[in-house]
Amino acid sequence: MRTSIAGLLFVLAASTAQAGSTPEKAGKGRTGMFRAAYDPPKDPKHQQYYDRLRNMQLLERFAAANAAMRLPKPLLIKFAGCDGTINAWYEPADGTVTFCYEYVADIDKLSAGGSAHGVGPDQAFEGAVVFILLHETAHAVFHLLKAPILGREEDAADQFAAFLLLRGGEGLARRVLGGAAWMYLHDAKGRMPDESDFADVHGLDSQRFYNVLCMAHGSNPSAFKGMVDKGYLPKDRAEGCPEEFQQVAYAVKKLIDPSVDATLAAKIKAAHKARWEAPKPAESAGAESK
Repeated sequence: MRTSIAGLLFVLAASTAQAGSTPEKAGKGRTGMFRAAYDPPKDPKHQQYYDRLRNMQLLERFAAANAAMRLPKPLLIKFAGCDGTINAWYEPADGTVTFCYEYVADIDKLSAGGSAHGVGPDQAFEGAVVFILLHETAHAVFHLLKAPILGREEDAADQFAAFLLLRGGEGLARRVLGGAAWMYLHDAKGRMPDESDFADVHGLDSQRFYNVLCMAHGSNPSAFKGMVDKGYLPKDRAEGCPEEFQQVAYAVKKLIDPSVDATLAAKIKAAHKARWEAPKPAESAGAESK
């Protein structure tokens, strides 16, 4: 875990509204509604994650970055011990996103394996953590803004998270989505799916892997053509990815952008533009190959 993960989290509000965009209708609610908390871990083995995350002020930075999002009530995002459960979720009843230390530890343990696929341990860890956090926050945003959803909400949350990263900048997207793709690829190869997987509200890990690649490729086919050339994204799927990306972009413009203070969002993005837009040379191959 490195301090760069904190910078990666300056994304949701900053990339939700384009600089200079004019929403069709001002959203209701108030800005500055994100809250952060680090519950003391129940398992002593997780103290290292509690200390690192808190010392980095990771969630405080995330809350500050999302100050431009107008919400009808506060949203608490916290890391917590979950009695051995490896998970992260949004609970509508109390307006809380919970990210288990057990899940953080599991991601950290598996991150070294990404090197075999061109994704370094830091990128694998940071990308997975950031993407999961954005995915669960997407559920919260859908609920709090009463955004209509066609299809499965889990798919929509993945698409929303990927879209925000891609609109935040190519460098940001390559680093985070490279880690997220590795996470789904690892899980897909970990075991054969059974009936519980087919019945689950989430798509199969292999499907989520290809969906992430498709969103990236669809956002800029020239920049992400390497994933097709190297055989990671089938050409038949790639042909329709620009339309898939535009479909998500239109939905965000209609359903989410009106609830963002575009002026504040533009200021946040401008402050991080140089760091987000240009991919680091050492990261480009791994992120693109995924």
